[in-house]
Amino acid sequence: MIAPGQGTADDFRPALNSALEIVSISALLLKQGERSEEAYAQFVEAIAPLAQQKGVAVLLDNRPELVRALGVDGVHMTGGIKAVREALDALKPDFIVGTGDIGARHEAMLRGELEIDYLMFGDRQVPEWTGADLANWWAETFEVASVYLAENVDDPAIANLQSEFLGLPETMWSDTEALARLAEAGK
Repeated sequence: MIAPGQGTADDFRPALNSALEIVSISALLLKQGERSEEAYAQFVEAIAPLAQQKGVAVLLDNRPELVRALGVDGVHMTGGIKAVREALDALKPDFIVGTGDIGARHEAMLRGELEIDYLMFGDRQVPEWTGADLANWWAETFEVASVYLAENVDDPAIANLQSEFLGLPETMWSDTEALARLAEAGK
């Protein structure tokens, strides 16, 4: 799941606790969003231990240089190949490095060759492919994990998803009924 890019840890903590009671969460991407660097570090320091105690991997948003200092599990990179390579050089093999913002099969293959841990599809709108199409193609063809970022829990692509992981956008935190429907469906 993706944490909201605004608000304080005190604002987010109740929603996280509620979601952890409803659905199984493998990883939590802590978006920096509108937060200053200091506010982001404070947010991560307050939220990461809570999620990690529940077995949830905590990933930073494009900030590989903060992974060790903040005691999180890895980073999600949305920059170009160079930024992904730099994150891999700095963090592997001890930390998770994943990437998103992928708009084509060729781009996915280039990133997949970099020994990343996962590719996220669905966070960029591409006219010729849907994120679910790319995520399913990747899951069928390659060993690196595929994550599909759904628009919401009622996204029709979820029913036929072959991706190893389902990502939920930051808008889902306040919709406990939708999360419960997702949990009931076994997703």
